Amino acid sequence: MNHFALRYMCLLRKYGEAPRPDTTTCFIIDDTVLEKSGVRMEGVSRVFDHVKGKCVLGYKLLLCAFFDGKTTIPFDFSLHQEKGKQGDCGLTKQQRRKAYHAKRNNGSPDYERFQECKKPKMEVAVDMLRRGWKMGLHAKYVITDSWFTCEQLMACVRSIGKGAMHFVGLAKLGKTKYTVSGRKKNAAELIAAYERERGKVCRKYRCRYIRLNGNLGDTPVRIFLIKYGRNSAWNVLLTTDTTMSFVKAFEVYQIRWNIEVMNKETKQYLGLGGYQGCDFNGQIADATLCYLTYTVMTLEKRFGEYQTMGELFSDMEDDLMALTLWKRVLACIERILRALGETLGVTPQQLMAAISVNDKEMGKILVMAEALEKWDDEHKRIA
Repeated sequence: MNHFALRYMCLLRKYGEAPRPDTTTCFIIDDTVLEKSGVRMEGVSRVFDHVKGKCVLGYKLLLCAFFDGKTTIPFDFSLHQEKGKQGDCGLTKQQRRKAYHAKRNNGSPDYERFQECKKPKMEVAVDMLRRGWKMGLHAKYVITDSWFTCEQLMACVRSIGKGAMHFVGLAKLGKTKYTVSGRKKNAAELIAAYERERGKVCRKYRCRYIRLNGNLGDTPVRIFLIKYGRNSAWNVLLTTDTTMSFVKAFEVYQIRWNIEVMNKETKQYLGLGGYQGCDFNGQIADATLCYLTYTVMTLEKRFGEYQTMGELFSDMEDDLMALTLWKRVLACIERILRALGETLGVTPQQLMAAISVNDKEMGKILVMAEALEKWDDEHKRIA
């Protein structure tokens, strides 16, 4: 996936589509649930699904995507289990004992991937960002939702590239303390203290906001406290760029929606999470192939005529189905020949030689071969 993303950027540069210096480029981090049906899958656990509002059996997929100013491509991912309050992954002792276990060599790629499954998502997200910057994807911002927003991630983002990247993300309206004007206050206390004094109206996005500069721990941040229309609920938007305007911060954060669209499209059109095998390596391979396909389709979408991902998938579906069907037919014919050969005590080659002696039957085979050849030529011409 890393190298596919780099190759994608090389093609953009080759055809004059590379991001300009003033382009807003971003890393976007988010997680999504891959629901499964078997308790014997390696590393599986019960994870909380925010959409359903309950725990389901499966994995949490942590995805890091790169936005180049126009399109978003997947760059890195990891699969995670959730230990739960009891530390039993939500499974019984018998279920955990019967789960599939594979032996792996220390230091091998599949060993490292499986170890990621047990690590905190925040730690792995930091590794992804550092790996992306080291490989040459130099984004200006890192965007996350409120679950990932914390001092640890902000400090990491600012340490990468000697402060070249900034963090933009929502924060929870909770007990987190911000240091503003030398005093530590949570979001609710800041709203009560500064709403009348510093409250402003943004006509472009029809909301009211309070802009404050302060610190989250040791990290300088700009705090935007936002309320939409007549809604009484406030939202907290944070950025480490203490010079950023409200409109700019709002528009940068809106880019995060791209990863939600990607999650929906990969699940709907490419079957992300559909693999039900027990081996953890298969789960990784399934998601990787899905994201590689998505990157190729994104490239086609970018340089071809504008199509939605759904339309693009529909155009390719007939060819993919025909190719898959033809492979299945060939495999079926091969199995039939082997079964007949074993029954008659001859090899498939001897069987075909015997059929070729019969002019009538050979003529029928040639007609089928010519039809297949014409179909193949037409398919190549269209491609």
